[in-house]
Amino acid sequence: MARNGFFTGLDIGTSSIKVLVAELISGEMNVIGVSNVTSTGVKDGIIVDIEAAAEAIKTAVEQAEEKAGIKIEKVNVGLPANLLQIEPTQGMIPVPSESKEIKDEDVESVVKSALTKSITPEREVISLIPEEFIVDGFQGIRDPRGMMGIRLEMRGLIYTGPTTILHNLRKTVERAGIETENIIITPLAMAKSVLNEGEREFGTTVIDMGGGQTTVASMRAQELQYTNTYPEGGEYVTKDISKVLKTSMQTAESLKFNFGQADVSESSESETVMVDVVGSDEPVEVSERFLSEVISARIRHILDRVKQDLERGRLLDLPGGIILVGGGAIMPGVVEVAQEVLGISVKLHVPNQVGIRNPMFANVISIVEYVGTMSEVDVIAQAAVFGEELLRRKPVDFNPRLDNSRPSYTTTAPLPTFGNDEPINTAMEPLPTVERPQEEQQPREARPKLSERVRNIFGSMFD
Repeated sequence: MARNGFFTGLDIGTSSIKVLVAELISGEMNVIGVSNVTSTGVKDGIIVDIEAAAEAIKTAVEQAEEKAGIKIEKVNVGLPANLLQIEPTQGMIPVPSESKEIKDEDVESVVKSALTKSITPEREVISLIPEEFIVDGFQGIRDPRGMMGIRLEMRGLIYTGPTTILHNLRKTVERAGIETENIIITPLAMAKSVLNEGEREFGTTVIDMGGGQTTVASMRAQELQYTNTYPEGGEYVTKDISKVLKTSMQTAESLKFNFGQADVSESSESETVMVDVVGSDEPVEVSERFLSEVISARIRHILDRVKQDLERGRLLDLPGGIILVGGGAIMPGVVEVAQEVLGISVKLHVPNQVGIRNPMFANVISIVEYVGTMSEVDVIAQAAVFGEELLRRKPVDFNPRLDNSRPSYTTTAPLPTFGNDEPINTAMEPLPTVERPQEEQQPREARPKLSERVRNIFGSMFD
């Protein structure tokens, strides 16, 4: 169910930083402010200079505030797919309330129990998406709240990323003077925003051709099946033009934007453009065909790498084909080249929001849409993840107090494994307390001697 209210998305890209403020009412998104500024301190989608990136974010936020007419205090930040890992997880808790009715607190507890999955220190949980809840063995439940049960289970997917990248992201947003409300996995948000219900179910791949990198995300059966990033994008096309023609990056960008054509067969040999080159006082005449050959070579190189990985993962034959988004996909001929290289149907996604009908805004739009369509259960799960990560980032007390009130048992033998090579829990429960007979509870000095007890027994036999 969609949520109503104002939501702000922040897309930190290699070439540009975008901020979008939108109001969602009954699932309909109305854009009230958007900004797009040149990115600094970001390389290949990763923040490499916190101060420079924070200044660019601050500028973008101020521009969005001016257009929207509201003060932005919290943002939902998109996280690229760099080194993203997806793993299944599950949790189980007994329902503690006397009425056995499942409440919000129980959903949060079962999510936290699923977060006990072993995560290496260099990685951090970004998000946990509940797939289904199980109440007393009844499966396929989307929202268990209000139901009655004794045992609550949850199965879902856990998304983890490098701790360094996440720390730098939070720190940069904090330096810009705003608060991070949610960290949203961009490929997941993109796939849910761009694809329709049928495409998500039967399988479709989204290729986001950004400035500094190209991101690929495949979704099937309503789940993100595969994601990968390639450190090449639109900026590499500009660099190629600059190197081959020996001209400045600014001139190369202008040539790409005004005369760029990725499909060589559609370019003209007779049409030419004058280019200022280094080491020459006079402009050099360059044909559109030659410019197109330079552009096409880089686009084909990127798509060839994507094709190899999709073929390796058996994802190239998904019924939904390929959908292109991103600023690098705007250039004429990119769709035709992609269809030729990949050998399947390819189409370009153009957002339908008024004023931002441009594929380069697809990322920031998807972030806002994803947050606005989060269910209440998803919100509870995300809050549980956020709370657990706050606890994990706190200093650890390495001198815990010993509790001598109950006995403990340890074993040095290796833990047994079964099937999936995961250790079986062999923790021993404390032994129950056994009531001693009244005679045994007496002090040793007060107990009758053995000879006296024997004499008494024989004496009673002859009485």
